[in-house]
Amino acid sequence: MILKLDDLWYEDGLVHPGWVQVFQFLKEEEVQGTIGLVCNSLEEGRDAYFQWIKDRKSEGHEVWHHGYCHCKPVVKEKAEREFRGTDYTYQYEHLSRASELAKEKLGITLRTFGAPYNSTNEHTAKALDSLPEIKVWLYKETTVPTSKQVLKRIPEVNIEYPVHVPDFLKFKEGYEKYRSEKLLVIQGHPRSWVENPERFEEFKRIVLFLKSEKVRFTTPYDYHMGME
Repeated sequence: MILKLDDLWYEDGLVHPGWVQVFQFLKEEEVQGTIGLVCNSLEEGRDAYFQWIKDRKSEGHEVWHHGYCHCKPVVKEKAEREFRGTDYTYQYEHLSRASELAKEKLGITLRTFGAPYNSTNEHTAKALDSLPEIKVWLYKETTVPTSKQVLKRIPEVNIEYPVHVPDFLKFKEGYEKYRSEKLLVIQGHPRSWVENPERFEEFKRIVLFLKSEKVRFTTPYDYHMGME
């Protein structure tokens, strides 16, 4: 089981409290998670922000490439997404700049990529192929061939139903249907689980249920290395 947790960025000099509470809980439960880092946050972040990320890496969580800006660039007068509607040059520059920032500011080589909004196009695979250090692609949704290991999405098995709203019972329903799968990758957004405390409680119910099921939590790159 991989906990695909999205959208870490720098906010008002701090790590968002949603991320802090989630990773405190995972530490207490000795569960591996992942951090989808929006890398332009490293351009303005302070040392405490960098250290929080590095500390989570040292605890065994994977920090992964969730784009440079998680933005919606305007292309031909239309708002697109960072890796959909943009060309190869734009995507390569964003991918490589994000990777460089992670190395420079954190001393971390990003090994896994997952696009903002899970949105890509025909240029994304070629751009990723230009970064050999990236080995894993989360939730690839195009048919364009890739050299990366793809960890697929099963929409019926997720943390949130709808996006941003964890729901234990709906998760359990999907899990029971697909429990024979070798690997499940489930997505969530910790920033969204603070204002309504019930959302965080539902996430905790999911994790504790999976522990009771003796599920083995892992990270994308650890899983990839275990397959080699």
